[in-house]
Amino acid sequence: MASIKIAILTVSDRCSEDTKNDKSGPLLTTLCSDLSAFGMGVKGEVIYTGIVPDDISAITDYLVMWSDVYAMDVIFTIGGTGFSKRDVTPEATKKFIDKEAPGLSMGMFMTSITKTPMAMLSRAVCGIRNNTLIINLPGSCKAVVECFEAIKSVIPHAVDLISDKKSRIEKVHSIVQNKTKSDYKSKTEQPSITPCTVNFVKVTTRLRESPFPMISVEEAVEKINFSVPKIQTEIVNVENAYNRILTDNVYSKYDLPPFKASIKDGYAVLASDGKGRRKVLCGVKAGAVPGLLSIPSLKPGTCVRVNTGAPIPDEATAVVQVEDTILVKKRNCNETEGEGEEEEEIEIKKEPKEGQDIRPIGCDIESGDLVLEAFTSIGPAEIGLLVACGYKTIAVSKLPRIGVLSTGDELQEVGKPLEPGKVYDSNKITLISLLKENGFNPLDFGIAVDTNFDTEMKIKNAIDQVDVLVTTGSVSMGDRDLLKPILTNCFNAKIHFGRVNMKPGKPTTFATCLLSNKTKYFLCLPGNPVSATVTARLFLLPLLNKMCGNHSKPIVVQAVLNSSYELDPRPEYARAIIKWEKHGNLPVAYSTGDQISSKLLNCKNANALLMLPGRTTEKQMLKKGDVVSAMLTNLK
Repeated sequence: MASIKIAILTVSDRCSEDTKNDKSGPLLTTLCSDLSAFGMGVKGEVIYTGIVPDDISAITDYLVMWSDVYAMDVIFTIGGTGFSKRDVTPEATKKFIDKEAPGLSMGMFMTSITKTPMAMLSRAVCGIRNNTLIINLPGSCKAVVECFEAIKSVIPHAVDLISDKKSRIEKVHSIVQNKTKSDYKSKTEQPSITPCTVNFVKVTTRLRESPFPMISVEEAVEKINFSVPKIQTEIVNVENAYNRILTDNVYSKYDLPPFKASIKDGYAVLASDGKGRRKVLCGVKAGAVPGLLSIPSLKPGTCVRVNTGAPIPDEATAVVQVEDTILVKKRNCNETEGEGEEEEEIEIKKEPKEGQDIRPIGCDIESGDLVLEAFTSIGPAEIGLLVACGYKTIAVSKLPRIGVLSTGDELQEVGKPLEPGKVYDSNKITLISLLKENGFNPLDFGIAVDTNFDTEMKIKNAIDQVDVLVTTGSVSMGDRDLLKPILTNCFNAKIHFGRVNMKPGKPTTFATCLLSNKTKYFLCLPGNPVSATVTARLFLLPLLNKMCGNHSKPIVVQAVLNSSYELDPRPEYARAIIKWEKHGNLPVAYSTGDQISSKLLNCKNANALLMLPGRTTEKQMLKKGDVVSAMLTNLK
């Protein structure tokens, strides 16, 4: 028996808040699964069901995924076809389909109008995208039954027409034209596609131990570094290069300075003239062109007035600052000099020395000198140096595109009153802020609820747009921790590590996959806020720095404990405040309090992670006054 692959999407604010309110979705699933529903030797197979609020973006996300990725034959939407402001299913469908199928809409309308005049208030739309038929149904159970009964008999033939199954089309035409009344089976029918599915593990049968070996933090970082291929390069304007990483050595295009320049405001002189009176030939300001007639040649007994940075005559061997001179004589300016008075003669009070206050050509940098090495991080000074050496554009490593996705039924976006059983999603904004602080521009991919389909769809949407996807939650040993199997089964990802010997952050997972011949990176962090923050510093930032060619390392100092610590079997990264006291050679580490991994409050004001060793038989705890390593996390 041939089958039709079906997906059913319930569109309802009320049902999305509590799935128990959805009565129409399960009803339609039952109707479609009835072996006699469609007739003509065809059965319906409901592959996917979903529930979304009345939101155009949420609706189209499902429609795109089910048609473009999973190639469903038919997608039924239920609800959102009325007149209220929140009823937007027809708008979402029209935005999405390639062509409309008004006959189906009319068929449903004509059947429903015989039952109730209220059917006139339904705005259902039907249409086609690629090889998928999309049908809007009203939301009530009664309307679902009426509309489905009206169109179910033509759906198999519509599917055949859309997918161009010619032999089946011809046989249907024969049946319709009474040329044959026999049932048929298509010999040319394509085998059904089985989309990726990862079912929840029953609580009673789930694994009690992780299948992933527990590795050290150092091994985890090594695996991350090993997975990153050669960095990619792009050309940017120097003014946009702040905080970027050079990919090539940079050599100066010019001498700096490119001419003999004065260091002071004063007078360019012949040092051999010594002290005494000088005739002032003219004044030269910064920006004057060396070698032109505006800068006359010096002769014994003469000088030229110069500003700081101005070129000086070739013959000048010293510059005497203004403070070491006396004005002897002045004169009225000529027409070329403008109005006012000009210096005509000065007296030098101190003996000048050869080379005094003169910057020779190339004394700072000579043309061809190496000024910046590859993989240098570009700060304000480096930008100024690049411009001074003649660079308008520069080659830098390409910034990876990064996405952040939270997972968990309990999470809620901030902005609305907190619902029962929910917590606000603080992980995502914390990670996004951390990434921005380090020069990256992450994308926010929202929250995935703990369902196979929603998590898979959100990941698929994200990795189409980014190189690195950072997730929080769904990586531990719960029956709804689906990330690892989804990455493995749905994205053919290789999991490089799934557990790390550390506290907090043991379930941290790192994986890669190939998509269109490009490597995509997944760093799956634990859901507890502190765990996510700590592991982001230890693994996410090193991954991104490696991709950018940034070879900088975290600053680790030795610090004296101000309190005792009972050691954990795993190496622990404890939040602390490092202070440099007036007395003592080492800074002092003050604990921020209880180190439970869900307590984000204890990250406030912390500027270091104490790197506490794992407990041994010989060493059960650290005492006040002991010295430990501390990784600085906030240098401001």
